[in-house]
Amino acid sequence: MSTDRFRAVVVGGHIGRMHAQGYTQSERTDLVAVCDLDPSTLQQFGDEFDVESRYTDFETMLREESPDIVSIGTPQAVHARLTILAATKYPPKAIISEKAMASNMGEAQAMVSACDRNDVKLVIGHQGRWALQNERARELIQSGAIGDVVLVHATSGKPNAGLMNIATHKINYVQYVLGDPSVAWVIANVQRETDRYERGWPAEDLAGALIAFESGARLIYESDLPPINDPDPSRVLITGTDGVLRVGRSQDGSGLRMLRDGADGWEDIPVPADSAVAARTREIDAAVAWANGEIDEHRGDAHLTLQTQEILMSIYESARTHTLVRMPLRTMASPLLEAIAAGDLKVKYPGRYDVRHSAALPDADGS
Repeated sequence: MSTDRFRAVVVGGHIGRMHAQGYTQSERTDLVAVCDLDPSTLQQFGDEFDVESRYTDFETMLREESPDIVSIGTPQAVHARLTILAATKYPPKAIISEKAMASNMGEAQAMVSACDRNDVKLVIGHQGRWALQNERARELIQSGAIGDVVLVHATSGKPNAGLMNIATHKINYVQYVLGDPSVAWVIANVQRETDRYERGWPAEDLAGALIAFESGARLIYESDLPPINDPDPSRVLITGTDGVLRVGRSQDGSGLRMLRDGADGWEDIPVPADSAVAARTREIDAAVAWANGEIDEHRGDAHLTLQTQEILMSIYESARTHTLVRMPLRTMASPLLEAIAAGDLKVKYPGRYDVRHSAALPDADGS
């Protein structure tokens, strides 16, 4: 393993704080600069992580710092522009971009192409793939502990979740737990009766989707729908031919349970205590190893995340066209924006609002 430490920079002083914490905890990186458009946010960001080099312009930071690894912790509307700028003009060894990957399929594919052409490793930050609980769930499924997976049921489990906010995380880690099977088709619907935005981007009020994998398994996803009668409404239930695996939100090691065919009751599966920042740090360490050629693949490889992006856009496309959407999705623009522009999703209750502006900023652990 190389002992060279990567020079890391972060743009985005809100969600980027979690990336900064990961870089400071990693033994393979040094956080050398931070960036934010807002001077007040930038000052708080730099002070919190004791970083002297602070910028309000992303390109200036790239030019002056020549980083090895770049984290893009901004709203998804600018992920593509910032990723392509970094990869083409000031190529680092790796880029970690926040979720959702992009605002549409065209942007997502352009991000991957720019990084591929310039030999930049592109990671999309779904740190759930590095959660110890999800690793263990994947191992159990691969070992055949519950037989062949036939059905997965997942919910957002919290208000103001949104497809581009929580669903991208949950669908992505469900894909990981199942072994990243290819998607066959999606059929879905969305509702947007209020003029709702999330991080400045138009968002639906609620959504529901049925996603079919080529493996034969199907995923039912509920976003912002009425809560289910469950003490942990954010849990994921994975049903197989020989049992059920329940993946909860607990990070203290008690969130994974299994019900085997013929067993008397649920079995608790021990998992070490974990945190979102610890998962982020493992994600960063693996990105460094990937960029150095020490490992051949990364769980957050943007080529894998393209399929998560395709699922999200296919949910909107199915709602827009009232049809089952087969892969690959050919619509490169945002189907949600197209539906809004065409008047297919008319606002019944006027008054633009942003769910992020009415909520507290995320803590450094991502909560």
